Amino acid sequence: MLIASGDVDDAKKSYKKALKYEENSLPALSALGKIAFDEKDWGDVKGYFDKILDIDPDNLEAHYYRGIAYRETGVFKALLLRKLDWNKSKKHFLAVISRDSLYQDVLYQYARLLRYKEDYEEAISTNHAQIHVRPDLVEPQVKMFRLYRYLITHRSEEEAISWLNKQQWDHARYSIAEAFRRGGKIDEADSILQVLTTDSLNMPVQPLYLSLARVYYQQEDRQTAQQNYWTGIDKIRDNVAADLILDDIKYILTDEEFETYSSLQTLEEKKEFFRTFWISRDPTPAATINVRLAEHYRRMLYAEENYEFDGFRTWFQDPDQMNYLEYPNTNELNHEFNDKGLIYIRHGEPDDRAFTIGDGIPINESWKYYQRGDMPQMDFHFYIGTTGNDWRFTPIIRHPAILADRLGWGNIYYDLYRASPLEQLQYEDQMATRSRKNVTEALTTDRHKWAENIKPLDVPTSFDTFRGSDGKTILEMSYAIPTKKLFDEKENQATKDSLVVETGFAIFDQQLREKAKEKNILEIPDHNFDFFVNMYRFQLLPDSYNVAFHIRPLESDYLGGFRLKLPVENYSKPELEISDIQLATNIEPTSEISFFVKNGLMVVPNPTHHFSLNSLLYLYFEIYNLSQDESGKSIFTIEYTLENVKKKKKFLGLFGGGNKPSVTFNSEREGNSESSIEYYAIDISKAEPGEYILSVHITDNLNSAIAERKRRINIVE
Repeated sequence: MLIASGDVDDAKKSYKKALKYEENSLPALSALGKIAFDEKDWGDVKGYFDKILDIDPDNLEAHYYRGIAYRETGVFKALLLRKLDWNKSKKHFLAVISRDSLYQDVLYQYARLLRYKEDYEEAISTNHAQIHVRPDLVEPQVKMFRLYRYLITHRSEEEAISWLNKQQWDHARYSIAEAFRRGGKIDEADSILQVLTTDSLNMPVQPLYLSLARVYYQQEDRQTAQQNYWTGIDKIRDNVAADLILDDIKYILTDEEFETYSSLQTLEEKKEFFRTFWISRDPTPAATINVRLAEHYRRMLYAEENYEFDGFRTWFQDPDQMNYLEYPNTNELNHEFNDKGLIYIRHGEPDDRAFTIGDGIPINESWKYYQRGDMPQMDFHFYIGTTGNDWRFTPIIRHPAILADRLGWGNIYYDLYRASPLEQLQYEDQMATRSRKNVTEALTTDRHKWAENIKPLDVPTSFDTFRGSDGKTILEMSYAIPTKKLFDEKENQATKDSLVVETGFAIFDQQLREKAKEKNILEIPDHNFDFFVNMYRFQLLPDSYNVAFHIRPLESDYLGGFRLKLPVENYSKPELEISDIQLATNIEPTSEISFFVKNGLMVVPNPTHHFSLNSLLYLYFEIYNLSQDESGKSIFTIEYTLENVKKKKKFLGLFGGGNKPSVTFNSEREGNSESSIEYYAIDISKAEPGEYILSVHITDNLNSAIAERKRRINIVE
């Protein structure tokens, strides 16, 4: 009970106390051994289960755990001592297998030992035996594909394919396709994978679709790649299938996301987890292509070629032997890439690199990422070990030549380079602290980076809400495309008279479940206006939403948009309410049918909120829940105030007013309904240019209820 509640230290004390009373208590020794196993204290695992074997030489549990312990301690030892430990591990595993091959996942654990010993073929065969006798176990089925990956990455292509062709397992047929894909034989890989998707297989289909996604992302066919990816998710039928999908995103998971996934009970919840995972990272979720998903696979493919490392990450090869750096729990999920690979998969190509070559200088490289948005600037330093491509983080650079090549990266490099012996420890500690912060930040976040040719496009937008039907709220999002700028910069003279623009708007609830999505392709003819205004309109239940908008002129490198949280007002309350004040460039009665028409008015919104002195300031709003007298009449007062944000600036007779920082005027109104549609045009020709606050104050003259709304505007010359 103490272990289940998380009181591990108290549990240890209790079991050790029990051993004082009964030295040979098997339950106490077993419990202490399992606690040591969870803590990866392999010495204690051996010790406690060795005592059990002294008492009960045939105890399967003790043999099982000692087999694992000796396998893991062998990793950290020199070759001769490693061989001794691994021979002991084999002895214990075979002791279990010879008595009961159904015991836990002993065949899989033995297969892992064979993989450590680089006997990949036998490891695969042993794990297939495990799946055959215990098809209920999830981990051996998921990790089977890793064992095949070891084979095709550590054997020559010819040798691997020759062995795989002799096997009857569907996994082997799939792995031949993977060997071709990794070898650059894309057509051959695609052909095998397509055939496998039509066969009845004795293996999960998710690896097929994930590999097909890789094949098509390699060929830059993002649409087909994405379809294959989501097909893999749609075809999830068990936890093995779900975990195989997770295996492709584990490199960018946060600890919180992994804990959430691990707690999910149903397959539908897991499918929804993957959808939410990618929606949360997609900068343009209304678009057809999830660019973050495409970028993830581009990075994965690059890392596969350049940063793969599946060897042992031992302490004596670690540049950080003082344990300055801290790692999230999800870091332990990675068995395929070095530290460079993890950073690359999470954050993409670094903005700057540096390396130093010379006699006596350790092989090194440093990466710098510039500050972007909420992501801070981050520097990373790597040294490579003696076992292949094992690039590891180092928290401190001490070699003067390496520091000299990074003097332009920040003061800490200069300070450490010029430090006296007394100052050196201080500056090393500062660099280590900075490295720890950067590594922690980098391994708990990820970012999307656009191609270098992409240019930001500033598109003014405005949100306005009004009362809808059935307790819902109408949300209007207007936007102004800077068409004059885009036409002026258009290079293709053959299409100079029109502009093709993709826009998209998506709405998600707080759990990132999709509520609405719309994408449009607009063909805009050349015109003499600075902006082309358009709008999205939806009806939603009042709540807080995650919304995203993007805009992309198809014949340019511009891209604009945003993601933000948006509260949607509740207008179903009984008290006096006023809608948002919608600013407009023109409002007039009409009988036309148009997207800008509502309540018999053509309202052309002005999402820029900028008005020139020679134009009228139009505003539209709605009033709700006015009280009515016995004859059904409503009587109310509207008070308009326009106030200069900089109080020193004065109005020059605006609306006939004097030399004041603000102007207010009233309008007495009557109606025959509990609601009223209002619009007004304000002459601003005598105002000083600047930023203003427009206020609309409503007083219900029958019951003295009040309501008010405000909007910021800019008056320009």
